[in-house]
Amino acid sequence: MNLQDRYEVRDGFMIKKGETDPAIFAAMESIKRSMLREAAERKAIREGRIPAGGGQWGHWNISDRD
Repeated sequence: MNLQDRYEVRDGFMIKKGETDPAIFAAMESIKRSMLREAAERKAIREGRIPAGGGQWGHWNISDRD
């Protein structure tokens, strides 16, 4: 038995064939929304519309040799 016999792809997610649990589908929708939101944020950062988080912005003078 190989992977294609047990699983199928739905909306880009690999899921067990015959899965009907609503919690699984709710989790998949939540993950999909998060992925779309993160992709939009990365696009905005690349276009320069918003600053990247965690990076160095401006000039930091941290020298101990004043």
